[in-house]
Amino acid sequence: MYQVTIRHHDKDWVHGDLEDKFELIAKEYFKTRTSAKEFMERDVSRRRCSVVHRDYHKGDKPSYIWAYTGMTWQHENSGADMEEYYCYKLEKVKLK
Repeated sequence: MYQVTIRHHDKDWVHGDLEDKFELIAKEYFKTRTSAKEFMERDVSRRRCSVVHRDYHKGDKPSYIWAYTGMTWQHENSGADMEEYYCYKLEKVKLK
């Protein structure tokens, strides 16, 4: 069984401060690795992303896709430039 998790990295206002947040959007399960990869590619293609980085592995190692939207902001406390992106993680799991 394979699991695909989708996380979104974006900005959020917390107690009046502009902070970054990394939240779980969805978690999907697939019987085959091929169907999971097809789902990830289909989902990335429907989002408007300026840069897409793929890191696929064979075997039991997790595979990743990072899809950057091109939106940036400056972190209020650290002053670091932050980017909005989606992170897809494909990994093999054992369901009980």
